[in-house]
Amino acid sequence: MPIQLLHRGLANSASLFLAIIAIWALVQFLRSRPLGASWYGAAVVAELLLLVQFVLGGILWLEGMQAGPRPWIHILYGTVAIITLPAAHSYFSHLEDAKVQSLAMAFVCAFLWGIVQRSGQVITLPAP
Repeated sequence: MPIQLLHRGLANSASLFLAIIAIWALVQFLRSRPLGASWYGAAVVAELLLLVQFVLGGILWLEGMQAGPRPWIHILYGTVAIITLPAAHSYFSHLEDAKVQSLAMAFVCAFLWGIVQRSGQVITLPAP
């Protein structure tokens, strides 16, 4: 299976997964409940998806594949995608109000969903 296809498939998977955990965190906020271990486990899975996608993108870049006319934007979006979730967790985990923490993580996951969506628009790979 070509790395390009894996990279594209992981982008779709990460996009869907981030949307799901963003909605999940929003539901927890609306129910006035804290984010539980299940949500954090799902966030770790999302981060792993983003990391693997980043590594595959790096391999493609080293092989000479360019992500559209401005490859540095694609690299920037990939870098932002992998550092945002751990940074947000380390910052928002110190909040005393669990409801605010749930809302903050919902926004962070929605932001990451947008980043993954936008980086997919930058890339112009031929369809398999």
